[in-house]
Amino acid sequence: MKEVVAFLEQHNKFAVFTHLNPDGDALGSAYALAQTLNNLGKSAEVILLCEPPAKYRFGRFERLYRILGDVSAASYDAAVAVDCATAKRLSYAQELFMQLPNCNIDHHVSNTNYAQINYVADLPATGEIIWQLGEELGARADETVRMAVYMAISTDTGNFTYSNTQKTTLELFSRLVAEGLPLSAMAEQIFNRRSLGATKLIARFIDKIRLYENGMLAVSVIMLDDIEQSGADLSDTEILIDYAREVEGVEIAAFIREMSRDTYKISLRANIYADVGELAAQFGGGGHVKAAGCMLKGNIYDVTETLIKAARNYLK
Repeated sequence: MKEVVAFLEQHNKFAVFTHLNPDGDALGSAYALAQTLNNLGKSAEVILLCEPPAKYRFGRFERLYRILGDVSAASYDAAVAVDCATAKRLSYAQELFMQLPNCNIDHHVSNTNYAQINYVADLPATGEIIWQLGEELGARADETVRMAVYMAISTDTGNFTYSNTQKTTLELFSRLVAEGLPLSAMAEQIFNRRSLGATKLIARFIDKIRLYENGMLAVSVIMLDDIEQSGADLSDTEILIDYAREVEGVEIAAFIREMSRDTYKISLRANIYADVGELAAQFGGGGHVKAAGCMLKGNIYDVTETLIKAARNYLK
């Protein structure tokens, strides 16, 4: 943490990055860091590859980000990546990130330490690290920071219901509420509202769930056509795996999503004992013990069979 603090104190104009298809922790951590740096009198902008999902769009965050195609390295003197386990996950932003003095802040134990300065802590969300960093920097946490940190820690803990939720996370949540977090409005938008297309996609996902290994492995496949025909967005796939994980008797849930022809993103979740982080690592991926992911190439039948065969070794 001291190296990160020194890095942030040495520079003044920051580009803040996160991974492709950012979730609530990625966006919340990036916004919280950018606002924290701005509150210290520095200049920081979050660089995204595209507009964020609707459920993560709050007015206070709109001024904090820019789209990659609208920026250049000349505008910044340092780069920070948050919630991004590998340089490859930066996608098209990787080149810009590497052109600048850079720092990597993350909570994934599979992080590859790809930056010049790296700080990885095994906490429920990267947003919790950013809050701690702000305290180390002596920065003021205004409402924008509080909202961003809440978005980060609530989404990566399943609204504080996943087994990764820790005492420190709940203490931080309590502090955010005590200091004026607009909890009801944020929770309603993030967790309780979705489009008709997203709702129809949930129905398709559930209908496609198949059980293997005496019901301990649940697999569902969503193709690009499913998303288009449902009238959903790619961002609407983020929560789908929970519907497989919640099936009684399931230990490992796997969501296979078509990215392009013969290329599939695999999302994995475990309920009690399986180490899906290790499972994902077999295919060049990673994450946490109970939540991880990877990419597989091939036709959908071979991809599914390969995944089932590998997952079998992690079931009792």
